[in-house]
Amino acid sequence: MASKEKVIQSLEKNMKKYKNKVTSIDSLLKDYKAHNKEHLMEEREDLKEKLKEAEAIFKKLKSSSQENFEEIKASTTEAFTNLKEALHDFSNLLTIDQLYHARDEVVEYGSEKVTQVENYIKQKPLSSAAWAFGIGFLIGAFIKRSK
Repeated sequence: MASKEKVIQSLEKNMKKYKNKVTSIDSLLKDYKAHNKEHLMEEREDLKEKLKEAEAIFKKLKSSSQENFEEIKASTTEAFTNLKEALHDFSNLLTIDQLYHARDEVVEYGSEKVTQVENYIKQKPLSSAAWAFGIGFLIGAFIKRSK
């Protein structure tokens, strides 16, 4: 009986952890701006369905008798494994989307800076040429010294 109680306590801790993760995903996606938000929302629904399945099988396990405990335990373990894998897959989707978002921001920032430099060169062509000449001279001097 102690073994059954330990298994149930362990699974209960995992269930709380998984519920908290799904809840944090819900709050994250509420104001999330992503190019594939629809896909993320579909995956979130799939994740919630797996959570419901795990909760249902866990309730069966808690109320099971000693005779059918091992059989239900195997089903519960499978449901929890599926839920864990779904959470992992979802976190990968979020990470990839965040990388795409960061890439877009970097490209936008770089384009802004290139435009600013172009405008500066157009406004002050002589001082820009003088700066370029000076920097080129310094780099040439350093290279010549290092040989």
